[in-house]
Amino acid sequence: MLNIKLYRNVFKIRKILIIMKEFILLSLKARTDPGFNLEDLSGAGRMDLICRAISNTLWISNELRRDSAIHVSMNGPKASPKIISFYGETLKGLDPDERSIAKAIKIALKDGLNLKLNEEKEVSSGIKVSKKAFETLIKEKTGSQLIYLHPKGEDLRDFKFNNDIVFILGDNIGLPRKTEKLLDRFGAKKIKLGPKMIFASHCSVIVHNELDRRNI
Repeated sequence: MLNIKLYRNVFKIRKILIIMKEFILLSLKARTDPGFNLEDLSGAGRMDLICRAISNTLWISNELRRDSAIHVSMNGPKASPKIISFYGETLKGLDPDERSIAKAIKIALKDGLNLKLNEEKEVSSGIKVSKKAFETLIKEKTGSQLIYLHPKGEDLRDFKFNNDIVFILGDNIGLPRKTEKLLDRFGAKKIKLGPKMIFASHCSVIVHNELDRRNI
């Protein structure tokens, strides 16, 4: 019994010491059925942007960011809502190019067709699919430091980060006003990444670079 308690305490301490960086990308029009065309990712609700965002969030030269994860909230036709999650800590057997990531998304959406509301399924190592609303996911993350990437927020270089950080961003459409109000209610802080607007798929690169410089 003592050994079990000791193991649990060590595990808890380990979780506190490891700084986790999560990204949540809200896509209002991304296809949520597995029938989208791999040759036309842009026409599948900007699936091309989603794949680039996933790649830029998790991969660096010759390795993965094992302390990072990205959740894509997909709300387009025909089986929304769906959330596809990629975890750098356990991800295996996936290449960082758009087509490979899009194939993984197709498989996840196919496996998730019969999920009930708020049900989650592990598709493969490091990839999960759930039938879950964006709002529900945000509520689950309220124990972490919620940060909304917004052009009118505090400058990234001046911001003080905690241990567990969740960055929230929209795709090329952005976040609806009601969603922004939801983030306000949950105390999400707004930060900007620089003086100019950049592609959503580039945001995680800027964030990671700043955190790397601070050794976070």
